[in-house]
Amino acid sequence: MDQPRISRLAVAGAGTPLSQEDALSLLGLEGDEFAERVFGRSAVATRSLGLSTATLERTLQGRTARTEDQLFARAVEAVAQLEIDPSEIGTLVTASLYSLGGPTLAHRLLEGFAMDPATDKYHVVGVGCASMVPLVRLVVRSLDDHPGKKAVIVAAESMSGLLTRGTPGDERAKTVGLAIFGDGCAAAVIEKGATGPAVLDSKVHQIQGTLDVVRIELSDEDSYLHLERDLPEVAATGLAELVDDFLESSALTRANIDHWIAHPGGRRILDCVGTALGLEGPELEVSYDVLAARGNVGTASIFYVLDETIRRRCPGAGERGLMITVGPGVTVGLMLLEF
Repeated sequence: MDQPRISRLAVAGAGTPLSQEDALSLLGLEGDEFAERVFGRSAVATRSLGLSTATLERTLQGRTARTEDQLFARAVEAVAQLEIDPSEIGTLVTASLYSLGGPTLAHRLLEGFAMDPATDKYHVVGVGCASMVPLVRLVVRSLDDHPGKKAVIVAAESMSGLLTRGTPGDERAKTVGLAIFGDGCAAAVIEKGATGPAVLDSKVHQIQGTLDVVRIELSDEDSYLHLERDLPEVAATGLAELVDDFLESSALTRANIDHWIAHPGGRRILDCVGTALGLEGPELEVSYDVLAARGNVGTASIFYVLDETIRRRCPGAGERGLMITVGPGVTVGLMLLEF
């Protein structure tokens, strides 16, 4: 069977990474005992943030043009690294937690790379960390509509476009978000008749009654990504059964998975995923390392982990990987890959 494959991956940075100490100072949290404790325990060492003192002085609306330019620049960098002929693209899907309004990032990229005007294009917002699995599901189904063509996914994040300085009266959830989120972009080509990890199966599961656990809080003066304290436990509850049922449909068990590709949403999320699935430290090492180097880059994060897994682990032919994403909803995404 001619399986759809992730034939190319590209990741783009967002400038010089900031240390946690630099981020504390920039966000006005230096000397705040609680913030310093949260930042220190976050397992994040550095991350890219498109913020400056001048940017933080602006309202969210006042930052819009700059944020859109940053997202587009990162997306262009990532797509260029794919080295794909624009005429070969049948479907283009872009995603960002940050809403660009219109024209969307997909529209901008189509024109910027002179793609066929009839290219199917979609832009998804607000799904965040869990969106990569449904995005791949979407483009896999689109391949049959465009025989011989390729599909491209671009996930561009400017998490800093939503971040504001810390103040003494802040919710603690805001401080947690300020400690872990970073900016970046990843892009991938999905096609048939190519080399690369084959997408064997996928599933998306939304946990009922959890809509408020991950959300964006917006007001005239403030904004932040709100993460309830019990998010890691909520995401991990029932995860083992969900994974086992998913793998059973392919006549597999957890013992058949060679590479665990887990969303680096935060230290406690990775800890809880590891505990729920009985994984040893080395099995999630790549995810912890991506978290340390980049923070949580939202939609793009899981492709950073996949890219790093391929580079460092050099998976052999026939080895399997399981992608696990966790995001708003609370939604868990699972994707079975064969290298």
